[in-house]
Amino acid sequence: MALMFGVLLTNQRRSEGDLLMTDPSLLRLYKHMAWANHSVFTQLSELPEQALSYSAWNPEWTVGAIANHVVMSQPRLLARLRKEEAPAETPFPLTSEGMKALAAQSLKNDEAFLNWIDQPEEMLTFVRYEKTVSFLNTTIIAQTVNHGIEHRAQIADILAINKMDVINLDALDPISYERAHR
Repeated sequence: MALMFGVLLTNQRRSEGDLLMTDPSLLRLYKHMAWANHSVFTQLSELPEQALSYSAWNPEWTVGAIANHVVMSQPRLLARLRKEEAPAETPFPLTSEGMKALAAQSLKNDEAFLNWIDQPEEMLTFVRYEKTVSFLNTTIIAQTVNHGIEHRAQIADILAINKMDVINLDALDPISYERAHR
């Protein structure tokens, strides 16, 4: 399964002195994350629906809840980048069809990020956990990538703990992504 995004991989300038944030490494990492997330979400849609309710250490933090968390956080992070209010979060059903819809929504979210990513680097100020904070927009992109990595590992671990060792994280690493896209 290959995801193709038509985004330029070079630093560019909109005008003199206005360096765009597109960094080939950051962009490659984002595209890898999108591919790996979509792969995991697609795999979840193919598992018995009971697997979506599996948890490990926290009964509320189920496989399905984590997948929903990843996809529902994407528009919130994008809203921060765009200096907009975060949209309402609506979870996807914990069914095979719900996970297919979640995977499709994740692709749409990723396309929105990739269409936005060539903005000039700047410091953004927003409210996070009821505190006003400031971070570079590239930090928000990096957080989005790390967030996906963290939660894919949690999903794989929870499934494995519940005797469903079905997600091979080694097959979803950046080297596997690059091989798949040559």
